[in-house]
Amino acid sequence: MREIECRTGDWLYNAGINGLVNIVGKENVRIEGQRLFFDTALLDGFEESYFAYFIKAYEKTLSWYKIISYKEEMERHREADFSDFDELSLDRLNDYIANVAKYYLKSKSYVSAYPLIDATKDPVEWGKNLTKVGQLKKKETFKEKRAEIIQNVKQVYVQLDEVIDFCQSQKGKKYLAAKSVIYTVIKNGWNGVSFLHQQTKEKDCYIDYRKTFVDPVLEHLEMNLEKAKFNCITCNEPIKNTDLNLRFMNETAFDTARKTSHVWDFNNDIAVCPMCKLIYSCVPAGFTYVYGNGIFINDSIYIDTLHAVNKKVHNEILYHNSTDNPTSTSPYRALIEAITNQTEDKRHYELADIQVVRYENETYRFNILSKRALKIFRESKGELKAIQKCGLKEGKLSINFYQETVRRLMNNENLFTFIHKTMYLKLTNVSDTYYHMGHVGALLSINTNFLKEIEAMTDISKGLILRINKCGREFKKVYPENKLGGFNYKILNAIKTNNRDAFLDIILNSYSYLNEPIPDFFLKVITNDETFKTVGYAFMVGVNGALENNENGGNKDEK
Repeated sequence: MREIECRTGDWLYNAGINGLVNIVGKENVRIEGQRLFFDTALLDGFEESYFAYFIKAYEKTLSWYKIISYKEEMERHREADFSDFDELSLDRLNDYIANVAKYYLKSKSYVSAYPLIDATKDPVEWGKNLTKVGQLKKKETFKEKRAEIIQNVKQVYVQLDEVIDFCQSQKGKKYLAAKSVIYTVIKNGWNGVSFLHQQTKEKDCYIDYRKTFVDPVLEHLEMNLEKAKFNCITCNEPIKNTDLNLRFMNETAFDTARKTSHVWDFNNDIAVCPMCKLIYSCVPAGFTYVYGNGIFINDSIYIDTLHAVNKKVHNEILYHNSTDNPTSTSPYRALIEAITNQTEDKRHYELADIQVVRYENETYRFNILSKRALKIFRESKGELKAIQKCGLKEGKLSINFYQETVRRLMNNENLFTFIHKTMYLKLTNVSDTYYHMGHVGALLSINTNFLKEIEAMTDISKGLILRINKCGREFKKVYPENKLGGFNYKILNAIKTNNRDAFLDIILNSYSYLNEPIPDFFLKVITNDETFKTVGYAFMVGVNGALENNENGGNKDEK
């Protein structure tokens, strides 16, 4: 057998290499720095390994899993002889029938796969025959009709047995789960060819993939290319013609036949070899996707570290956060958790800046995760953990504290406008704010780390912030409650507009009213804008809350 060598390249190719390693298994390849070697024997049945990886990685997110997972509840009720079957159980059953079984059984992608599983069965008809159970009339109660309902449930369970057994069979999982990953995962990376071509004639997606991506590689390896006139634009290997290109890759390539103006002198030289095309088809396996968003860390110094850090992100997103809500299970959180976890990795990610590629709203977005940002994230690890579940809503837009904070820091932006918004919304008792003032204090602490790192503010320590916060709490105890609303409004407005004179006037008048001396830290507000805002917001957090007790965020009882 022949050994194939691949080298790291740009971010898209590196994502493909990472995906290839995920698909065939790291134990089946040889890695030497920036080079990857594998035997052509791995291409035998590669299409099976390709889909098997996606199905295993995303199993519990698939519509196929939604269908078969209800079997566990059915068996539990049967073992208890339905003694534990109550009105909530009935609601779950009817919801499953209407929104899972009937809905997915008639899905076009599923229907096209049924003949490949068992041509003698008609799941579409099974779905049509399924009906809700125990629809109570007015004045009827579940308790009164329970015996009759249980009998109907037993009959429906028999129907569902047939549906679930069909989907859970070896071929059922092979094809239906594959259909799920095609449209929820693979389609994020590429489209328009093989099983994602609208007019493909091949019904079996496994065969279609092999014909499109694997067989051409084997044919290419047998060719005599001594007289080849062209070269692969990715690996520079000789190729016979320019028929293969990257137009199937989403948002990164173009149709070279229709848009010749995109190439030099209208002569297309953007062609790839079959091996590189196969690697590019593995890009979806190199990314990690959740709720339509994807992430890939292009740490391209060595393939070992490239694979290791992306594996950590993958595990953090898909496995470690299975009980969290969608806002906290974000690629941003997984990224920071993976990279700042020093105890699990000997490398400290300080040798070079790291490129982070995000797939959002069907387009790619790029950030450079600098050494400076990495240091800020490490120093703010506790504060970042505290705000994981915090968020707010503005109309239909949901904003998660963690995601917004990391996004701004990666873009080298301070958090002052976000801090002001969160504080203002909380003080004006706006609904749909899932945090307390302690979490605003955590944002302020993170922002202080950022300002110190960029050397915009060097005269404020965490100890001083705690002192300022304490003075704010003491101020609130003696200041008239009926005047506090106006005080908050005027102070926040002065901070937002950088009006230090107005800020000091309000502070001076307020402390004079209380016949108290002004704390000396207020003299720091004249230093610069960053110090002024930090002192001002730290004082206001103390006036309206505390920096302590910021562990539990995002609970509705903290509105």
